[in-house]
Amino acid sequence: MAQARTAVSGVARRITTTRAGAWAMLIVGNAIFAGSYVAGKVALRDLSPIMLNALRFSIASLFLLPIVIAGRARLRFPSRMLPRFAMLVLLGFVVNKFFEYVGLSLTTASDTALLISTESIFTALFSWVILRERFSRAAVLALIIGVLGVYLIIEKGFIPHLDATGSASLRVLGDLLVILSLVFESGYTIAGKALLDRYPPLLITSASIIGSLFFWLPAGGEEVLRTGWPQLPLEGWLGVFYLAIAVTVVGYFLWFQALTRVDASSAAPFLFIQPLLGAVIAILLLGDQLTWATVAGGALIVISVLLVSRRKPTMIEPLEA
Repeated sequence: MAQARTAVSGVARRITTTRAGAWAMLIVGNAIFAGSYVAGKVALRDLSPIMLNALRFSIASLFLLPIVIAGRARLRFPSRMLPRFAMLVLLGFVVNKFFEYVGLSLTTASDTALLISTESIFTALFSWVILRERFSRAAVLALIIGVLGVYLIIEKGFIPHLDATGSASLRVLGDLLVILSLVFESGYTIAGKALLDRYPPLLITSASIIGSLFFWLPAGGEEVLRTGWPQLPLEGWLGVFYLAIAVTVVGYFLWFQALTRVDASSAAPFLFIQPLLGAVIAILLLGDQLTWATVAGGALIVISVLLVSRRKPTMIEPLEA
């Protein structure tokens, strides 16, 4: 297995010696991320959000552990940074993922795919408020456009459905929980800026995912003791393994490997592959229905994020972790 990893890493380095190769890795990586919403929706048919995260990150950690072991000497940051690292784990791979998958279980995969791109908007907002970064009128306009896009996706129109009941109200609640998860994800990016700027992002991300098992393993173990081991059909296991290996391991590897050759501002537009392709996959495989408001809301979010991304960030995270 070690030889296989070395060979894969060598091939990746050769590919990313050119910008075209790096762009290809960005496209493939984001296409992989785009399938995560359907995979999660399928797995959640038979799993709770807690059990799905416990299985996903346990399996992914088996593949990421060698990366952490190989780079352990570079992870020796000062003890004063440990609370910040713990906050990274909590925000990015525990609280965020809990709310994201609870929300996904209640709403549609296409809504989640489109809403997920608002993470860039929240990250920009937190940068202005917390990091005191400068912002312009165009940035404020981008925020307003993004909020309008989110509103259209949630309400499916301009008039709010205050009397929504049953599945409609659950979908709205799911959308709101997905947005809440993105607030925590943005907090992860802002809180981790010092670590992610000073240490290899893939190494920090891998360590954070493994660190999240301190929560997910006990939570998943308690659920197994209470309800028994989950009985998953083949498509459920395929969804779990897709999230664990394709998304969490391969997707992140391709993303961060590409960023060694392409700067973050050039890579940012590739993030739009995720919500747009993710919505298309949800329509084709799950039969999700898109209304005019969903399409318009998605377009407004894309415009908003394009305006926000005109700032030149030093490091960006892929939308799906």
